[in-house]
Amino acid sequence: MMGHMHRLKDVNLHVWVLTGTGNNQRYVDLTKIYGHLGPLVCRSLIGFYAITGCDYNPALFNKGKQKPFKILQRCPEYQQAFIKFGELELFVDKNKEQDVFDSIQKFICELYNILGIIDVDAARLQLFINKYTVADINEEFNRKNLKNVDASSLPPCKSELFQQFRRANYIASIWNNAHEKHPSTLSPENNGWILKDRQYDFNWFDGDQLPSFVSDSLQNELEEPNDDEDDVEDELNIQYECEFDEASRHSINEDNEDE
Repeated sequence: MMGHMHRLKDVNLHVWVLTGTGNNQRYVDLTKIYGHLGPLVCRSLIGFYAITGCDYNPALFNKGKQKPFKILQRCPEYQQAFIKFGELELFVDKNKEQDVFDSIQKFICELYNILGIIDVDAARLQLFINKYTVADINEEFNRKNLKNVDASSLPPCKSELFQQFRRANYIASIWNNAHEKHPSTLSPENNGWILKDRQYDFNWFDGDQLPSFVSDSLQNELEEPNDDEDDVEDELNIQYECEFDEASRHSINEDNEDE
C-alpha cells in the first residue's frame, strides 16, 4: 500500500488501515507514515521488499528487514534503483538492467559491511580473506581453520544474486500494477524461474557451480593416492620388520645357550 500512496489523486485524502486480530486490532495512519518517510522511500519499498525476501523470493540469511531498510533510508541511489524495479525497460534493455543491478550489488556489499566494494564476488573474497588469511605469506595454509567456516555469512555470489534480482524485478512488475485488471503479461521464465514438469522452480544460478580449475583440482585430489598414508604404512612395515628380526635374534640366541 505504501508503494502506491503516490497514486492517490486527492492529496487531502487520509488513509488508515485496520490491522491485527481480536484485542490487538488497531488503526494505522498510512498517510502520516507516508509523510514521514517521503515519496522516494515509499515508492522504493516494493522493489526493496521483493529482493530482501518475500513469499516468492528467498530472504538473505540472518539479515532481516531492519538493517537493510536503514541503509535504504540514507541512500537516494538505492531508492532510485529500487523504484525502477518492475519497469518494462529492465526487461527489454540489458544496459538499463545492468545499471540497476550494479547499484543492487553495492547495496548488498554495504549490507554485509564491505564498504568501498561494488562487486559481490569481490566482497565474498574480501570477507574470506579477513577471516582466514595467513599472517605470513610463507605460512602453510591451514585447512583446520576452515572446519568452522560459515558460508551463510557470505553474500550471495553474483550469478545467484542476479537471479534473485530478476525474480524481484518480475514480482515488482506485478505489485506495481496491482491496481490494474491484468497486472502483468510477462512470463516468470527467464526472470529467475525455470519451467520443469509443468511447474516453476527457482533458477538459482546460470553456469557452473564451481570454476573449472576448482573442480579439476578437487577431482585430481580424489584420484591421487594419499602419500601421507603411504608413508605411515611404510614406517609401520619397517617397524614390524625390525621387531620381527629382533625377536628372531633373541630366539636364536636362546637356542644356542640351551645347546
